[in-house]
Amino acid sequence: MQLRLIKPAELEQAALLAHSIFRKAGDTSMKELFPLIFSPGYTHSYAAVAEDGNIAAFMGLVPSTIRTGEALLNVFSIGAVCTDPAYRGQGLAGQLLQLCQTHAANAGASLIFVSGDRSLYTRAGCVPFGGTQLAELNASSAHALAAAAGEEWTLRPMQPGDFFAVNRLLNEREAGQVYSPGELALLLDAEAYAGVLGLSQRSLVAVRDGSIEGFAAMAVPAADVPAPSPATAVEWAGQPQAVAALLAKAALCGGVGTLQVPVPWQERSLLALLRDAGASLSAGANSGTVCIADREALLRQTEVCLKRSLDLSSVDDDKELISLLFDPARPLRTSDSLGESEAIPLPYMSGLHFI
Repeated sequence: MQLRLIKPAELEQAALLAHSIFRKAGDTSMKELFPLIFSPGYTHSYAAVAEDGNIAAFMGLVPSTIRTGEALLNVFSIGAVCTDPAYRGQGLAGQLLQLCQTHAANAGASLIFVSGDRSLYTRAGCVPFGGTQLAELNASSAHALAAAAGEEWTLRPMQPGDFFAVNRLLNEREAGQVYSPGELALLLDAEAYAGVLGLSQRSLVAVRDGSIEGFAAMAVPAADVPAPSPATAVEWAGQPQAVAALLAKAALCGGVGTLQVPVPWQERSLLALLRDAGASLSAGANSGTVCIADREALLRQTEVCLKRSLDLSSVDDDKELISLLFDPARPLRTSDSLGESEAIPLPYMSGLHFI
């Protein structure tokens, strides 16, 4: 058994293995849902390859950049983790995870985000992080939200000519994944999160005076098809009132019923609009888990966010360091004279970049 970086020519086989584990007959293929993992190119993913050349286990590893305030974080995301049933019980996933963690550290990444929270990950130092409010819009609160947002915008489906404007809105957020227009087009077309939920993706924009001021992508039920999961907001950007108008429109579409909106704690204006409209709110952590890839890289890449001199190098426990940096319930105390520094904001991680 070889445990190593997967070769581009082996990605097709890895996608078929993942599809056999996670999808049902007739479902969109894993290769189509997750092009950043399974498209040939410079791959970062790892596999356990049996002596006959078959992929026994696979762990997808995808690099990306997160903007948070003035800082850019180099990070990796892990997903599509699977083991052929014939090779289970050999600890292959744990060994692949160790290889991925070493790979990320050697690449200069600060964090690794994982789309799961099972013991495989928690034993390796992965912990919950950040904070969100899950808002739920029903017909009554959606009508109130639409009224509060106003009628200043034309709300319409996103078109190909909107990509540069939408990409600009996404990259101007206080915290969010950094996209190129090409990557944005690829991920919008893949509809990964909506596909995993068994829903369809609908992308809308809010236009005022010829300028796009809001964008939202939602996972919603397909027409005349029973919904296996609640409708969910996937990604959004722009002026809070424009985003609110788009969310309200999506919630009021026929067949949606209710719309869930997982809002990161730092998006206070949008949260206030949802709260005032009567949406039900429940607090929780971000999706998935995170671990530190390289401590020095993390401290270096987040230093600009802290605004004040703060030495965290003496914090030995990784879980404690993640909590100090990213948990809004634990603001950083810089000193008695300087007061407290707010937690570093992170995006909600089950957006377009969901893997």
